[in-house]
Amino acid sequence: MTNELTACQALGVDLRGQHVVLVGCGGIGLEVARICALLGARLSIYDVRLPARALREEVAAGGMYRWEVADLRDHAVLRAIWADCQDADALVVTSAICPDESALDDNDESWERSFTDVFAVNVAAPMRLSLQMLQAMKARGSGRIVLVGSMAGRNGGLLAGPQYAASKGALHTFVRWLALRAAPHGVSVNGVAPGVTSTPMIAGRNFDASRIPAGRAAEPHEIARVIAFVASPASSYLHGQILDVNGGAWIG
Repeated sequence: MTNELTACQALGVDLRGQHVVLVGCGGIGLEVARICALLGARLSIYDVRLPARALREEVAAGGMYRWEVADLRDHAVLRAIWADCQDADALVVTSAICPDESALDDNDESWERSFTDVFAVNVAAPMRLSLQMLQAMKARGSGRIVLVGSMAGRNGGLLAGPQYAASKGALHTFVRWLALRAAPHGVSVNGVAPGVTSTPMIAGRNFDASRIPAGRAAEPHEIARVIAFVASPASSYLHGQILDVNGGAWIG
């Protein structure tokens, strides 16, 4: 691991002295936390629930970190994150709600609740946090914002319901919109769009692996490595891109 870490740092994928704010610490987010900690980041991690203490300590690998419970549907929580993290060098948002098509029915109340929750967490929260964080980053003349989209935002996906697919398409558009306004101030904004990934989000759902040229779902660390790169100074000339990491299931 020492040699691998040294090689990463030589390539500029080095987070020593960097404050990384990670919002969402599920399957992919957990691996992002592990990698960023190994690269020397100081981590502020927010999620709807906390992992067990032993897992939190393992992820942090002895570095500087804090974990907070955060419901992203609550505007007061979003303001608190911004207030606590105005010195952030990088913001990474991986959180998402992903109903499958079977959750779609004709009940107006359930549809409205699902639509509202999905767009609140998948679109509104990343937008609000990014816009808030951008102000402090612009003042310093540097920073990186990484929003995790989805292949579903490209082609509808293999497992996602319409609310999720539409929300991720909206997030991709926001990445491009914000990147144009952030780049002149030394701040990069990019997205990472995973395909089907073996996380708790898709547990118990069936998908057709034959539709993925790589023949399998991604492992969380395979997505997290790309996110960590985009969140690092090594990505300094990358602006407004959606990086597709999907085993060849969608090639644009």
